[in-house]
Amino acid sequence: MTNYAAFVLAILACATLTTALPAAAQDEVAAFYKGKTIQLRVGSAAGGGYDAIARTIARHMGRHIPGNPAITVQNVTGGGGLKLLNDLYTIAARDGSVIGAGISGTPTGALLTPAVTKFDPRHFSWLGSAGTETFLVVITDRAPVQKLDDLFKRELVIGASASGSASVDFPTVANAIIGTKFKIVSGYPAANVVVKIAMPAGEVDGCSVYTLSGIRTQHAREFAEGKIRILAQWGMKPDPQIPDVPLMPLGKTKADHQLFELLYARGNYGRPYMLPPGVPPARVAALRQAFAALFKDPVFMNEAQKLDVNYISATDITALTERVMATPPEVVARVQALLPGGGAQ
Repeated sequence: MTNYAAFVLAILACATLTTALPAAAQDEVAAFYKGKTIQLRVGSAAGGGYDAIARTIARHMGRHIPGNPAITVQNVTGGGGLKLLNDLYTIAARDGSVIGAGISGTPTGALLTPAVTKFDPRHFSWLGSAGTETFLVVITDRAPVQKLDDLFKRELVIGASASGSASVDFPTVANAIIGTKFKIVSGYPAANVVVKIAMPAGEVDGCSVYTLSGIRTQHAREFAEGKIRILAQWGMKPDPQIPDVPLMPLGKTKADHQLFELLYARGNYGRPYMLPPGVPPARVAALRQAFAALFKDPVFMNEAQKLDVNYISATDITALTERVMATPPEVVARVQALLPGGGAQ
């Protein structure tokens, strides 16, 4: 089957599953979920933006699901979010009782770090996303680099999580392709730990990849006081909300641009939600409808407004996944060669 044919089939399947459920299917779904508890597993540590959004969703989504199940949250950390997707793909229950709340960068792991990924993102049943992300390099007011131009002359010590995450991959590739001087200190469980703990303690000068929504929702005071500063933004084009923040250069050639486009695709995933493969279609459809309904629910939106959420459909995330997985092999190979261990961690 060609990539195009697979893409069309995926979109048709997604569209079919997001139409209204027949009454018999609703009854079956309600009977399954009545009295049950869904486990919402979050691929990051407690206390961060992904976790806050997931816990807000958990408080409200159950009333939109036939049978009105309870929803509990479990944090599954490790591998920069890859452990969650590996577990969903290989060992999680496939009956609709487990939902994953992924980190933006993890779906691309199937291409970039194949030795440590056990999933094909095309086989997840995507529920959608709670919004795209704008990725930033953030620094303290004491950092030796205070302007993007200085990053090509002086070393900047940045905190990061693990290979396969944007926090390691972005600065690694930037050092190799455009000549930045990031010194990467990896091993932190999540970006919010870097910003909340490691930066104020002086362990690092900044965080390699943080989000604009994280700055607004969790660090507005420190940002207003100048203790946290935005050095640059990662992406193919500037976020219009921060037009004065410089964009990290994209290299000099078309091949460079293709390379960065693959890296930055994870920003379009944003805060993705998914089910393991093999969940019964009626339950997939019901959960997709429930996820979409949240963003029309005034009670949820009133609570989630401070988290800067917006709805991205399962159709859009499915299409994005097909585009990412159709990336030319030579582009994938070039990125892999630049990553720690050649992309084979």
